Amino acid sequence: MVRSKVTRGSSLIATILPRVRVTIRAKMMAVTSGLLLVALSVYVLLATTLISRDRIAYAFDLDQRVADMVSAQVRASLENLGERLRLYASLMVVTSSELERQHLSDELLSSDPDLIRVALYRPGPGGQMKQIGERIAAERMHPLEITVRDLHQLDQDPPLPLDSGPLPATVVLNRSLPPAARLLTVVATSRAKAGGPPDWIAVADMTEGRLVSLFGSSSLFSASLVDQRGQVLAHPEPGRVLARANLADKPVVHAALSSGLIKSGALEYNDETGRPFIGAWAQVGISGLVVVTEVERARVLETTHRLVRLSALFGVAVVLAAFLVSLFFARALTNPIRRLRSATFELARGNYTAPIDVSANDEIGDLAGDFSHMAQAIQRSQAQLIQSEKLAAFGQLGAGITHEIKNPLTAIHGFAQIARAVADNPQKQREALMVVEKETERCLAIVQKFLEFTRKDEGERVLVALNDVVAHSLTVASHQLATAEVALHTQLGDAPYVLVAANQIEQVLVNFLLNAQQAIGRHGSVTVTTRRDGGQWGEVEVKDSGPGIAPDVLPHLFEPFFTTKPAGSGTGLGLFVSYGIIRDHGGEIQVRSTLGQGATFVVRLPIATKEIDNGKNHS
Repeated sequence: MVRSKVTRGSSLIATILPRVRVTIRAKMMAVTSGLLLVALSVYVLLATTLISRDRIAYAFDLDQRVADMVSAQVRASLENLGERLRLYASLMVVTSSELERQHLSDELLSSDPDLIRVALYRPGPGGQMKQIGERIAAERMHPLEITVRDLHQLDQDPPLPLDSGPLPATVVLNRSLPPAARLLTVVATSRAKAGGPPDWIAVADMTEGRLVSLFGSSSLFSASLVDQRGQVLAHPEPGRVLARANLADKPVVHAALSSGLIKSGALEYNDETGRPFIGAWAQVGISGLVVVTEVERARVLETTHRLVRLSALFGVAVVLAAFLVSLFFARALTNPIRRLRSATFELARGNYTAPIDVSANDEIGDLAGDFSHMAQAIQRSQAQLIQSEKLAAFGQLGAGITHEIKNPLTAIHGFAQIARAVADNPQKQREALMVVEKETERCLAIVQKFLEFTRKDEGERVLVALNDVVAHSLTVASHQLATAEVALHTQLGDAPYVLVAANQIEQVLVNFLLNAQQAIGRHGSVTVTTRRDGGQWGEVEVKDSGPGIAPDVLPHLFEPFFTTKPAGSGTGLGLFVSYGIIRDHGGEIQVRSTLGQGATFVVRLPIATKEIDNGKNHS
């Protein structure tokens, strides 16, 4: 069952594929373009993969370096501010003059344009921190659209972590006030005594100015500063700072807050919209602050995508160039092959001397030379085959020749005896010798006809009347038919002139007549008819009264060495040679037969055109 299905599938493919004809030129262009396309595709794929991996690795490394660098700068900036607050607080504690304290506060405010307010707190009688000094740069609040009252309200909601237990040396808080005041509060404490509150706490409210340069949006990276709870302290988007957004749910922030002792790291993740990002973090080392940097993966691969686009355009250009080049070389290769094909067609038509216009100094040129030699060899072999088949037909005509010459020779013999017997009667001797001469000429004519039939034909084509060719063929074969007592009927109609090698056409017709006689045996009939079929063909029909041809034999009639005769009675080449002769003349042979009703062979030859008629002499 499986084998049957495979066979049917193979047959279906074999039936469909031959209908699709693909020229060598198309194959060459397809192969060349395909190979280049595959090579360029593989190159672009490999290059893209390698460059993408390199860019991603570089982005990871650069992202981590940016996070570390910004972290170091934030730490340095905050430590500097913390040290100045501690110096300010220590001076304020030892100074009892209110005027001197105001002077110290003014100096601190004037030293940093980002500072808006500085305040100092010390433990009171109950241990709670009490404000002992405050200085506000009111002129710096106008751009922020806030007032002193807003600052004091901010101290209550939410309250400063002054009494919440032990504090780190420096604490940074986001206490922004919408719509425009992005405020950071830096809390610096003195070293507390064991089990007691700190000696003082210095508080500074400042704008985000000193950090804008560090966390401003760059062309590639986005950096932000978050505290240990994930709340934004600095961000390139002002709205997130003003809203005191919490980024703890972002993968990179979550990784940073849960990293423990790991001070920095990097990872790849998707944001809430599904876009891939590469993120890195670095701990500042102050109050649990973390610097987070991000870059969109698509931005990292922009160069790679541009390379792919340019490579694709370059690949298209290369494929087009290769297509044009392969078209040129394919044309140079296939044109000689096409001329060889034309020469093959001429050879199939019997034109063995057709010129082969191929001058290539390569394998195709060698093939053209070999093809020319092959055509000459085929021409010689065809001539030899025709001649040998003609001699074989002559052998079959032997009985007719014998019968035809026998009667004249008998008469010659008898009248020669009479001439000798009447030597004394000159008149009777003369009459006997005249009969001998006449019968001798008759024998010579018979022999001459057969010699003309058997002579080697050079294949030269001349313009002849089709009826003349048929009449000469009937003369040659009539003796054989008469010997077998087969009646010969002729119906020579308005047959045209044809341009043929007459002796070759006669050989074909004689072959048909002899085959008809052999099929009939004795006491039958053969009818030969000539006619004009329309304005293009001259036809010769040979119809016999024999037993006919079996349907399974008809397709094989013109195959070489095929014969239905007994062994030793034929070569099987007669019809094959006849078919080749008629085909070489541009004609065709048709066969019609029904078992028990004889067979009909029709030879169709093209009628000579008027131009040929005007250029040739009738013969």
